[in-house]
Amino acid sequence: MRHLLAAFLAAIAMFMWGFTAWAALDLYKFAFPTVGTSSESAIVSTLATELPEDGAYFVPHVPAGYGQGTEDPAKQAEFDSFETRMRTGPTALILFHKGGSEPMDLMEFVRGFAVEFVSALLMACVLSSVSGGFGRRAYVGFTIALFASTACFGVMGNFMHMPLAFIGAFWLDTIFAWTMCAVIIAWILPVRRTA
Repeated sequence: MRHLLAAFLAAIAMFMWGFTAWAALDLYKFAFPTVGTSSESAIVSTLATELPEDGAYFVPHVPAGYGQGTEDPAKQAEFDSFETRMRTGPTALILFHKGGSEPMDLMEFVRGFAVEFVSALLMACVLSSVSGGFGRRAYVGFTIALFASTACFGVMGNFMHMPLAFIGAFWLDTIFAWTMCAVIIAWILPVRRTA
């Protein structure tokens, strides 16, 4: 029962932090540069025309079989063309939703809280197995936050060529939010003594 309480309170704190940091204070505005209205209209119009369905599109498109040897001159020319386009740029990762989405949709917040609650519950399960008191559990929770943030956003930033400001914002926010979550959980869970 205490696991559920700890996870619930941690999820509330994380949810409130997310709203405060991203919406109220706009701490991570630096990670999202904007384009002018006319540029946005042209970009949106091109995307709506050129992209067939929802998805994550990497531009330039990686040809099938790239990275494998080929004796086919046409295939090698396709690979060479891709490499040239990749080197000269621009490159982009487009997260595309053809039908759009409702701004500040209630269900988005409900799903977000559910994900945070389940994740906090998983962290509570891990931290409950850690011997020792508050300090040791909080430290293990911080280590989990640092690991998860670096493993996810570091790898994604490197291989998806995402801007440093974008990755940095999510990296810092994840570490802070999940460390806060770990501190709340460590404070609520009973001390586990070693035998």
